[in-house]
Amino acid sequence: MIARKKSSKSGKALPTDWTEGLNRLLNETYLSECKQKSRYFDVYGQVYSEELLLVISYLSEKDEYLAPITLFLSSDANHLSDESNVNVTHKNFIDIAGLFFDEIFADEDWNEFEPNWQEVSHNKETYFYKISRENLNATIEANKLLGDDFEDIEFDEGLDQ
Repeated sequence: MIARKKSSKSGKALPTDWTEGLNRLLNETYLSECKQKSRYFDVYGQVYSEELLLVISYLSEKDEYLAPITLFLSSDANHLSDESNVNVTHKNFIDIAGLFFDEIFADEDWNEFEPNWQEVSHNKETYFYKISRENLNATIEANKLLGDDFEDIEFDEGLDQ
């Protein structure tokens, strides 16, 4: 389970043109950092009836076991109420991602992971984020292997929000 809300199940993938566009934007914007560290960005998104989820991973090109930096962004359903709100949320997610990665790249020793969901305000809107070392691609593959009946340990421990 990668969503913030326990009730978020069976989401739809964000439109490919949007995730691929953000992927290109991040890889071009941070080209020097990517080249220097032999890394790249990978973007994943889901739309649930309860929330919008965007996940951006900064992955190694050469070593799939090198821990990524993964930013999770989530918004509540009210940000999905109409096309205008969705567009504002997408723009704000891009801004927030840029702010986080600017901060990460500005400090060579950055190590401020936040594996629990936290609130963040941007342009008078409230969103949620977490930053982890999770390899989202591995998590997605594991979830496929475990199947729909697998109960997420995160929820068993009462850690969800």
